[in-house]
Amino acid sequence: MKISFRTASAPALLLAALSLALPVSAQQDESGAEDEKWGQLIVEYGTWVAESGGLGENVATIVDPTNVFGDTLAGFERGTRTEDYSRLGAELAGNRGRLMLTWYAHDDDARLGLRDPGNFIFGQLLSHQTFAGLSNDGLADAVDATRMTQLRDLRVEYSRVAFSNSRVVGRWFGGYRRVTFRNRTDASYYALVPTFPAFVPPLVTALPELTPLPEAAELISNYEGAGVSGGMEFEASVWRDKFVIEGSFGLALLQGTVDTGYRSTNHYYELAGAVLNPPYSELADYTVNSLGFLIGTATSVTQETSEIGLRAASIARNSQVFEVSLGARIRALRYMDVFFGYRTHHYAGVGVDLRPRNTVTVGNTSNTTDGSEVDRSATFRGFYGGIGFHF
Repeated sequence: MKISFRTASAPALLLAALSLALPVSAQQDESGAEDEKWGQLIVEYGTWVAESGGLGENVATIVDPTNVFGDTLAGFERGTRTEDYSRLGAELAGNRGRLMLTWYAHDDDARLGLRDPGNFIFGQLLSHQTFAGLSNDGLADAVDATRMTQLRDLRVEYSRVAFSNSRVVGRWFGGYRRVTFRNRTDASYYALVPTFPAFVPPLVTALPELTPLPEAAELISNYEGAGVSGGMEFEASVWRDKFVIEGSFGLALLQGTVDTGYRSTNHYYELAGAVLNPPYSELADYTVNSLGFLIGTATSVTQETSEIGLRAASIARNSQVFEVSLGARIRALRYMDVFFGYRTHHYAGVGVDLRPRNTVTVGNTSNTTDGSEVDRSATFRGFYGGIGFHF
């Protein structure tokens, strides 16, 4: 994650503001004696077994030849990923509040592979539809796709007791939050068993330039944003302050930018500058002369490439982070806690799915005249657990 001057200065400004707001003189306890202690250090280290979702998982359709309304979507299966979750801060003496820095990083990879050789039932969902598919109909008989995501979440927050009684303690918190979210999806579509006459053995080795090339699509979205955060934390003592139920909810309002891009590569057959149409009867026009060489129309057919792409930099986005957690904390020792629970974070509007919408095709060149932007959100949820120390 790149750290700009603004990013680095935000925690420092927050610390300075808090130091100005805190009294300089020593606090006194109930006996009247001065309390020279500044507070206690808090260190927490945990593991979050999180499942990611809402990232645009679908990359193909599966056509049902027997039912026009039976087509289905195929996409990445959601899986869990274990990542570290760390907190460092201080509880200031004299009920002057708590200052905490929280860091979370999540990296996730997902893969999809579909195969049905010879039966072109997979719709190329990510490819641009110009010349898509073996028969220019947007269908393939195999699909490979990968998705890579990366989340970096930094928080610097101050909290203070809002209310307390013998059973429940509530704390409000507020501060600074910075989020980086990167998402990349790649898909390749194949024609494993083409049905062209010219590809019947042994001609498949005689005309290798006509073997169908894989078609590919790529989507990239990189988000960086920062803003303010706030919320509430609760603790409810269940047994002698040794076993505590805890929960929290929060909201962050972020202002940031997205760099996004799209690229699609398709292939088609051409003869004398004209695009061929399926079922490609020209490929069946060949003979073998007395010397064993192929002659005829098929030998003049070429396979051409059609590419189209679209990019946008620094798209302004106002994003939000919603979070909620519920868990328990066991105070095993005077200076050590064990905690566990369930947590959900929803990052709204941290990605953009950019696609060409209107295009003009001249020869094998497609130019974009208009594009569409679809906001993407990401949700991370799962069980967490860890250990904390306070000195």
